[in-house]
Amino acid sequence: MKSRCVVGGGVCLKQVIATWTRMYPQDRVQGIELLPDDNYAFDLSALNALDPEQCTMFVAFDERFGNFKRMELMQLVMERGFRLETFISPSAIVPPGTVIGPNVFIGEGVVLGIGARVDFNAIIRDGVKLGAGVHLRSSCWLETGALVGDGAEIGAHSILRIGAVVSPHIKIGKHCELGWAKLYDKDVPARTVFDTRYQEPIRVYGD
Repeated sequence: MKSRCVVGGGVCLKQVIATWTRMYPQDRVQGIELLPDDNYAFDLSALNALDPEQCTMFVAFDERFGNFKRMELMQLVMERGFRLETFISPSAIVPPGTVIGPNVFIGEGVVLGIGARVDFNAIIRDGVKLGAGVHLRSSCWLETGALVGDGAEIGAHSILRIGAVVSPHIKIGKHCELGWAKLYDKDVPARTVFDTRYQEPIRVYGD
């Protein structure tokens, strides 16, 4: 029997397990809660009994655990030889030929435009809409209902909160957080944070 394993924690973990259990009744779907310890390290001993030849895997975390920790765990399970799956809700609309990387989460009611591209480890929560030709780079997090116009590009490790709307052909730099519920109709430089606690965007400097 083919085995599908979901590791991590939070709402995404539960959603993937519940959906895959319904979608693949012929497969064994197993969920393993695997969270960082007090030293922010992962104990992978729970994976010792799993055979990478017989089991594919999905790493699921809520964003509060950090996009980097999700990517770290993804890399650790790949080093053990596991092949990473992509999760696409059966209610999502994904045109044929859409390029989607490994360990991508596409939630319920998501709509991807023709020619959209979603790089590895991106999380697209329920109800998000991406226009035609959108490029969502790796390890992004798009919250419920975010909208991205045709031809826009969202940089790696960026977060779009509820109510964020990105105009067509806009470029959002990497490590940005669009936390204001507004229309973003101008390019946003890397490491810019729109925090609801402040009236002006914050620029974070560093590598």
